[in-house]
Amino acid sequence: MWFKNLCLYVLEQDFPHDAEALDERLARDVFEPCGRLDMESGGWSPPLGEGHVQLVHPAGGCLMMALKEESKLMPAAVIRESLQERVHVIEEQEARKVRKKEKDRLKDEIVLDLLPRAFSRSKRTFGYVDTNNGWLLVDAANWKKAEEFSERLRDVLGTLPLAPAEPEAAPQSVMTRWLTRDSLPTDFALGDECVLVDPELEGGEVRCKRIDLSSTEVKNHIKAGKRVSRLSLTWQDRVSFMLDADMSIKRLRFLDAVQDERAETETNTDAERFDSDFTIMSLELARLIPRLLDVLNEE
Repeated sequence: MWFKNLCLYVLEQDFPHDAEALDERLARDVFEPCGRLDMESGGWSPPLGEGHVQLVHPAGGCLMMALKEESKLMPAAVIRESLQERVHVIEEQEARKVRKKEKDRLKDEIVLDLLPRAFSRSKRTFGYVDTNNGWLLVDAANWKKAEEFSERLRDVLGTLPLAPAEPEAAPQSVMTRWLTRDSLPTDFALGDECVLVDPELEGGEVRCKRIDLSSTEVKNHIKAGKRVSRLSLTWQDRVSFMLDADMSIKRLRFLDAVQDERAETETNTDAERFDSDFTIMSLELARLIPRLLDVLNEE
């Protein structure tokens, strides 16, 4: 349940649903496994996992949800090989060339034949509404994946006015100044990784790993015109993460200080552990996010 990535949306109005009302809305689009001839399926599932029915898990004003997606695995090589075999048989038996339109039809037939026997893969994307701060937080490494979650939620709610969190200053400019001037706020510490991009050269980038980011080597890249697009940071020795120029957060980790608090909390069931972990994580993020936005806005 612990988020490994984060995309943050700001709600443009107070969230109007409590846990019970939200659960009823999500039940309109509950997850159903793929049928024999379905390539994919998706819907809302209980955050606590199999054996539970509640589609919303509330804790301290936060409402956790889980979007489950299942897809059939259809290796392109298998389809291609089957198509080649069928085309060969037709051309040998009928002494004619199989054209593209017919190949496309044969390919569709092969897919339908293979679907009932195909393996399936499922995954869950967690997200929660923080009604105290007016946020939607999604455990997604990129905004495309986060949009899939928010759009699906909007579909069941009818309306969901929100927008990605945007500080006043561009994160890329702020992160570049932090490294150039050694001016990182005191409650943040540099990690050992960053990505530098050349705005004049599409695709031109330098990846720095396991090095001192305040070193002359990194500064020389910046002096040469490169800009910071990703930067690893640690906040108060409690949370580490990689901040992206698009304000997405990757490699989110809750460090020993947080894990020690987790270990001190006694729980007797998986449900109690989930509730405790969710509470600890949401409170930690409720402290980190405003501070991160503040230091970006200060620039």
